[in-house]
Amino acid sequence: MDFLSAYSMLDLFWIGLCLFLTGMSKGGFPVGAIALPILILVWPAQAQAARAAVGFMLPMLCIMDIVALFFYRKHVLWGRLVYLMPATILGVVVASYLFVSDSAMISVSDKALKLLIGLLGIIFVIYFATKKWILNHIHAAQPTWGKGAIFGIGAGVTSTLAHAAGPVMQMYLLPQQLEKKKFAGTSCAYFWMLNLIKLIPFTMMGRIQPEGLKLGAVLLPVIPLGVAFGWWLTHRTEQKHYTVLIYVVLLITSITLILKAF
Repeated sequence: MDFLSAYSMLDLFWIGLCLFLTGMSKGGFPVGAIALPILILVWPAQAQAARAAVGFMLPMLCIMDIVALFFYRKHVLWGRLVYLMPATILGVVVASYLFVSDSAMISVSDKALKLLIGLLGIIFVIYFATKKWILNHIHAAQPTWGKGAIFGIGAGVTSTLAHAAGPVMQMYLLPQQLEKKKFAGTSCAYFWMLNLIKLIPFTMMGRIQPEGLKLGAVLLPVIPLGVAFGWWLTHRTEQKHYTVLIYVVLLITSITLILKAF
């Protein structure tokens, strides 16, 4: 395992913690939003930290999705996702062609990617802070092809750039006022499909590196533990207080990322 010499024990701890937090989010407990910003901040090679961290996370996310689907397989509302998928595929293709590929029409530097992820984190915090007010002023809504097109493209683009489609998916599902387990299960199924789609352009563009796969294999046991713990917390605890703390941390890490981008 000579490749591990590039990582200190502290690096492995922080990377493993980010995988654990993301796994918890896949299990239904919403703490995953802080994982990627923290991962970028602690990634050893800071010159390409954002690009490397995004590429490293995708195979890990695919594994997490499979584990999470095992827990939530009986609660997925597949019919709610039909409206999203055509536009989601289009969003992934557009983002890959315009922003991510080596011949991209609009080049996104690592600094720009840090800035983008930091801004998305702040938007997520603002959305979280206003979510209760939004829910109190909307009525249960059914999905439509129009909404699916808007949110599908948004999710495809933001997920391809920064694995940051969580807020988009929440804004699509929350107005439908689903029961908690169905909400988590349907979200899980969507991201399982989305991340599998993203594997194609990421692999073709060389964004998934052998060293990242080896590191992921070493930290693999963290993933089912994180998903299982998130599933347990979702069913056993009142997550309000935890969630407030998580979004405070997300706000701090997002601001730090923005400052580092400059």
